[in-house]
Amino acid sequence: MNKKVIWLVTLLFLVSVAFAEAQQGKVYHVGVLTLGDNTPQTTGLRDGLKEAGYVAGKNLVMDISVKANYDELRPIAKAYVEKKLDVIIGIGSTAPLLAKELTQDIPIIFVGASDPVASGLVKSVARPEANVTGVARGTDVEIQGKRLEIFKEAVPSLRRLAVLYNARGENPVHAKSLALVQKVAPDIGVKLVERPIKSTSDLDRVLSSASKDTTDGLFLICATLFRDPFKEIIAVAIQKKLPLMGCNTDDTEKGALLSYDADRYRIGHRSAWYVDRILKGTKPQDLPVEAPTYFELAINLKTAKQIGLTIPPNVLARADKVIR
Repeated sequence: MNKKVIWLVTLLFLVSVAFAEAQQGKVYHVGVLTLGDNTPQTTGLRDGLKEAGYVAGKNLVMDISVKANYDELRPIAKAYVEKKLDVIIGIGSTAPLLAKELTQDIPIIFVGASDPVASGLVKSVARPEANVTGVARGTDVEIQGKRLEIFKEAVPSLRRLAVLYNARGENPVHAKSLALVQKVAPDIGVKLVERPIKSTSDLDRVLSSASKDTTDGLFLICATLFRDPFKEIIAVAIQKKLPLMGCNTDDTEKGALLSYDADRYRIGHRSAWYVDRILKGTKPQDLPVEAPTYFELAINLKTAKQIGLTIPPNVLARADKVIR
């Protein structure tokens, strides 16, 4: 064999070995932005990354910043960008939007964003473009109409419904969700009493004025704004014997009458695949946005008894989880 060929083969071998060793020794830095408690998503994310071979302290450094409001989260997002992390992960819609405002270079993955196109996270589901992609909680707001229909099925006497929604205007999805609920309500014989919420004082005022004389139930257009005070909302609903439509299974376990939502653990778990692909060199714009494939209907029979309500058998039979 020609000496030059032998030399070239040897060089290529040594380069491949060095590259493999470098890859094995590389430590990836990932930052997670989240508002309030998003345990199912972050647990799913951690589990998915572990299954993909990422071990905290060995080849992965994961910084999870849990903050109470957007003002607290913004400087954390800025710090992630300044540190030039390998990937920034945002739970929900607003957290990744904050990151997107700050960088067009660092890959951003959203976990459970609602309607990522309408919120401005991506240009399209099939071709996200730019540096953002992920797993959506829904690729549109149709789930809001489904939640309202299920609420009506569970509470056939529902005629007037107080709808609480985030009116701060930070995320256009909230207004789009309200518009869909407004469209669906007349078709199922429900009159909406819209309650815009911008602050804790707004929420306190709405809850104190709520009664069976003015409404037959409470329906939340899910938003981070309602996460921290949700226990208070549940307490008021039970005290005033008003059916409450929660945002997820956790809400139902805490005392909401029922909820219908995408499986948040599975969303987090699937998001780990996106992180893995990007860390291995795939560009965000080459990874189409995925929609959830698993949904959960949870019903709290203990709450139903407390507020004097009987859930129709046909609705109860469809429940994925029943709290007794």
